[in-house]
Amino acid sequence: MKLKIHIIVLIIGSLLFLFSCSKKSENQIRYGGQYYPGEFLLEGYDFFAAQGIKVEHIIFSSGTENNEAIISNNIDINVNSDSKSVALFNAIGEEAVIIGTVQRGNRYSTIIPIDSDYKDWSDLKGKKVGTRFGTGAEFVLRKYFNIRDDINWEDFEWINMKTEDMISTLANNQIEAFTVWAPTGEIAEAQGIGKLLRNYGDIALTPVLIHANKEFVENNEDLIVKFLAGQLKKAELIANDPHQAALYAAEASAKRGIEVSSDAFELIFKRIDFSIEFEDNLIDELRNTAAFLHEQGKIDKIPEFYWNTEYIEKAKKLISE
Repeated sequence: MKLKIHIIVLIIGSLLFLFSCSKKSENQIRYGGQYYPGEFLLEGYDFFAAQGIKVEHIIFSSGTENNEAIISNNIDINVNSDSKSVALFNAIGEEAVIIGTVQRGNRYSTIIPIDSDYKDWSDLKGKKVGTRFGTGAEFVLRKYFNIRDDINWEDFEWINMKTEDMISTLANNQIEAFTVWAPTGEIAEAQGIGKLLRNYGDIALTPVLIHANKEFVENNEDLIVKFLAGQLKKAELIANDPHQAALYAAEASAKRGIEVSSDAFELIFKRIDFSIEFEDNLIDELRNTAAFLHEQGKIDKIPEFYWNTEYIEKAKKLISE
């Protein structure tokens, strides 16, 4: 009899332990970020704690890795560029859903030497210029050249470069320009090494989208709404106090051993649109990206896209209460 009671007590204790663990994980989201400026701000200030949730913020070094993580169910939510969003929906279709954005607009910039007289890409014909092939930077450049009648891709001597080499290569006069995504260009500007030739928000909005596992969304609406509420508060700080946002982001990047000054972050936060809300025009932009990639032979088919804006609206209502 005593043995039976002991076994029952052990079973009840185990069930209580498992219940407590499940309760702890109920308020947690596994979120795949990347080295985007806003992700450093999320690490520098916990916008989710005020919403009563825990977010395991995992930074991936590439969009491909981030997509692989959500496809394999190792994370619940990720952020990725428009081109990687196309890849995600080509891979898993309606198993993913877009629930927001984290940035759009002037994400890419062409930087030239600080003391140069270049005014336009046509001034760079025949010059050595750098970018990273196979990235969004190459994508926006090709879109830009497609609308210009006076310049072609072949007019320039292209160098396929790692982002970490771009600033020093420009400073050493080995190239005359580089095109890249934030924060590399803004770092060059803040350091007085380079200056802006142009941004590309007028060519392509190139949104960075928030994707979620559809099943997770359907089973965890409250978590999704609170997660988006935290993202909205992040965007609010960037809009209202870019200087303070830059200080948080610079501190977080330094802890990761990545030296990005607060001046560079402030340039970024004033230049790029960090709105979380999205409208149909961003889905149209996504379709345009897919069509362009298809025309270029980068993808075999144009996928269907799935999105839902109701969670953003609920998150906006939550933070206004």
